[in-house]
Amino acid sequence: MSDRTTRLIIPIVVVTGVAAVGVGVGWSGPPASPPEPTPDPPAAVSSVPSLGLVRIDYRLERQRGHASNQIAVWIEDAAGQHVRSLFATSFTAEGGYARRPMSLPAWRGSARWEQASDELVEAVARPAQDSGTHSLYWDGLDEFGAPVAPGTYRFLVEGNLRWENRVLFTGTVAVGSAPAAGDASAEYAPPGAEAHAGMLAEVRAEFLPGERMQPDMISAYSRGS
Repeated sequence: MSDRTTRLIIPIVVVTGVAAVGVGVGWSGPPASPPEPTPDPPAAVSSVPSLGLVRIDYRLERQRGHASNQIAVWIEDAAGQHVRSLFATSFTAEGGYARRPMSLPAWRGSARWEQASDELVEAVARPAQDSGTHSLYWDGLDEFGAPVAPGTYRFLVEGNLRWENRVLFTGTVAVGSAPAAGDASAEYAPPGAEAHAGMLAEVRAEFLPGERMQPDMISAYSRGS
């Protein structure tokens, strides 16, 4: 993977509720009891001021079998230009698309992931998630660490539903000086993929003006790699 000379900002992935960061793909049974969450160190919280936080929520129901449960979450501007990758399951993010080209193609194209640096891959890739309600926070910075300008931003959540079948949720949220919220609508591909719906639902985002990421908000953890 090519190197980048720009400053890399590590995304902070916050998983709340019953959600935990799980392990691998092809899950076929109940998860083992996870360890107690270990908060990331305060140094992981960016000190760069921004307009506030965007919280992205979604509900995941893990599917049995291979080539499901791959998810990516990212931000684009109103023109569809990539702003920040927040989360992608490690199988795809770490190069699994070479063996399974149908894995998260919309996210990979937006992020130009095949050219991503090793540091960016390490920052974004996380183990597959357990079933439950998940919340991710975007701190209002782009991938180079600069605060974004006020405006309308797109939040996107893509998931694989059994091999080539996939769903892409897209919504918008206004980022500025006032609270805002938006729901996302789903598009399925190829034709007939709706038959495999049910893995992802209830995708929405809320902008919290002036809010900053606090160390005690971070609860992401994993059961291994």
